[in-house]
Amino acid sequence: MFFKEHFGTVLTSVLSLVMGLFMGIAVIIVNHLPFVWTQLFQLWAEIFMIVFVVSLFVPYNAWGDWLAGKVFHLKEGTVGFALVQGIIPSVILNTFNTFICVGQSIFYNPTIPQAARMGIWWHSCISTWWIFFVVSYIASYIAVWIGKFVATHYVKKSNY
Repeated sequence: MFFKEHFGTVLTSVLSLVMGLFMGIAVIIVNHLPFVWTQLFQLWAEIFMIVFVVSLFVPYNAWGDWLAGKVFHLKEGTVGFALVQGIIPSVILNTFNTFICVGQSIFYNPTIPQAARMGIWWHSCISTWWIFFVVSYIASYIAVWIGKFVATHYVKKSNY
């Protein structure tokens, strides 16, 4: 099967799954939502889809490599390079997740007056973006590690 034979595709899929879980739990905790399976599944599915689609079309890893290598002149393979390289992907994925997830929960909520939704959305995005950036930044390292582990063991060595 084409999908399962490519290291990057498997890595992206696992990254999306793990990031969706971490970020879904973070949203529930930060927003004091009830920790029920349906709530977690809805958030996980929404974040999974955002991370997966953005990962397919936005070359954020290349931008992170550029930031770490060309701007900060760090050597690839060092801890400093990895820490700086991870900033761009986390900023991009977190921004998409925050603006879309917050928007979905506000604009489709009939209990929030329609005239107030834009202001509430903007305030919510600004006030929660930093919290979710930190969660996203830390979780991305765990997700990439798990993704590389799964992809390395699942994909034939000759394909990457």
